[in-house]
Amino acid sequence: MNEKLLTIASGIALAGTSLYWRRRERIVTKSLTATRDWEANATGETDRAVGRAAREAADHLDAGVEDLPERVRAVDEERRDLRRELDTVRERWADALWRARSDTDAGDADDGGRGDPSVFVVEFEHGELPDARAFAKRAIEDEAITLVAAHGDDSFAVAVGEELSEVFSAEDIADELADEVGGGAGGTDRLAAGGGATGALGDGCRRVRERLFQSDAVHAA
Repeated sequence: MNEKLLTIASGIALAGTSLYWRRRERIVTKSLTATRDWEANATGETDRAVGRAAREAADHLDAGVEDLPERVRAVDEERRDLRRELDTVRERWADALWRARSDTDAGDADDGGRGDPSVFVVEFEHGELPDARAFAKRAIEDEAITLVAAHGDDSFAVAVGEELSEVFSAEDIADELADEVGGGAGGTDRLAAGGGATGALGDGCRRVRERLFQSDAVHAA
């Protein structure tokens, strides 16, 4: 029990860290966009609006306007570093959350394990597409079909276990989900994702889950 609680706590901590780096990345990206806009106009006639943008970018980056081209390169590299760190944190978060979920499922199952193929729905209230994809990539290791809903940007991901992928395609399931909730989707037989949902994403996932779970192919796999 202590180990399970520790795993869940680690997942929560990692999720918080992921949110921090995501906000930090957005700030850096905004600065990078402003400085690139200035650099693109620096060799021509710079109007007052561009000049203001340059000064604002310089103030934000604690640099002189004349130093912006160099700062562009530095900020761009920082953004890439942040992206790599965020991806690492997201992978750790997905792994910790998956292990906590698997432990809970194993403890609650009557047969004491995960032997029967199943269809699961996982929802992240504030998650976005990269979070849904990271969790789905972890979920393909399980012999199940996992539908992941990220309500932060109305996106989703679908993971299908290796054996089940001989019967079910993650891309087809994602297309079916997109038909339910709007938006578009694409991917492979094992992993697919989509976005732009305009309907109730969680309800759509559960409707698709119910249809899949009623399939004889799920229980025969």
